Amino acid sequence: MNDIEENPLYELKPEINFCTCGCEARLVKERSAESEKGKLRYVVRCLDETSCGKQGRYTQYPWQAILEWNKSPMSEFPDDFKIPFINLTGLSGEDIRQKLNTERLDLEQRIKQLKADKVSGNAEEMKIARLQLMWVIYGQSWAKLNFPREDELAPARTDDGSDDEDSDSQPASAQTSEDQSKPTDAEYSASPQTEMELVN
Repeated sequence: MNDIEENPLYELKPEINFCTCGCEARLVKERSAESEKGKLRYVVRCLDETSCGKQGRYTQYPWQAILEWNKSPMSEFPDDFKIPFINLTGLSGEDIRQKLNTERLDLEQRIKQLKADKVSGNAEEMKIARLQLMWVIYGQSWAKLNFPREDELAPARTDDGSDDEDSDSQPASAQTSEDQSKPTDAEYSASPQTEMELVN
């Protein structure tokens, strides 16, 4: 095994999901008009640029761009979904969601602590923690889609076509970090990517 494969970051390398249109997607490195001074950035884009044209966000790192794409509503989840550093085998859907939520909270706390410590030489540890966080958020998107809770399902319709009052959605104050997973196309386009940045 070479030095690259022994790097913890290498173990977190994700594969690019197919586009929801059915085509493959690819990682592109190009200059973005949105980036400062037109610096080169990474983005994942559907190969069918003519009739589809979907693409993810521009990011500073290639693996960041892939995970941004994978967790977006533009990508298809693989049938055999796995997170490289978390074993979900044998867990129920609810247990998977609880475990991912706990992992996310722990990683967010670790990142805050690393920022507060400001210790020289912890840049690599910070990159690993933030990349793991991106994986967990991606996993939450998959889990929410595959193991929806009752209050996340489409509200029941009454005879007059209105929503059933008993199926009110969860209030914002009761939402957890898990509730931010798998946004719609509009939400994905409008939402900031600060939580996904790998740099300080």
